[in-house]
Amino acid sequence: MSCTTAIPWADLVQYWAADLDAAATDRVDEHLMGCASCSAEAARVAAVVSALRELVPPVITRAALETMRARGARIRENAFVPGQTPAVFPSDAELLIHRLGGFDLSGAVRVHVMIRRESTRELFADVLDAPFDPQEGILIACQRHYASMPADVLIEVTAIDAQGGLRLAAYSIPHIFE
Repeated sequence: MSCTTAIPWADLVQYWAADLDAAATDRVDEHLMGCASCSAEAARVAAVVSALRELVPPVITRAALETMRARGARIRENAFVPGQTPAVFPSDAELLIHRLGGFDLSGAVRVHVMIRRESTRELFADVLDAPFDPQEGILIACQRHYASMPADVLIEVTAIDAQGGLRLAAYSIPHIFE
């Protein structure tokens, strides 16, 4: 039996990307609870969205960022220094790039980045050889679907120099999703 009021593909994509408002999300939820064909289609969309989410690493290079931008990704950037809060994720963006500054990366040969929930110390990402640029800093990719995750993000950076010396920085970044 097929559905006579099928949910449009674009709406299912927005649903799984968390881009629908609360009322539209409730309508989709209600429909999916009673419609096997739309539920099956939604599962296919969810698999695609999940796979795409994993394509964007938490720490990226400027070249990767420009490639995503050239492919049409809606990206906003903000410069972020320790002590600055909060970060606002605009409603018209798919990615918010935090350019971590205020930390001396000159002389660094390797950078280790850990991204945690600040309140519980739950680890989200652990990047041992994170890409970085001594002048530009470190680019952290925050995706729209992170809105469903805890908003109290702590990014801990360790810069390692050629002699094994360590420099540490911590960025507490509470997120507000528009």
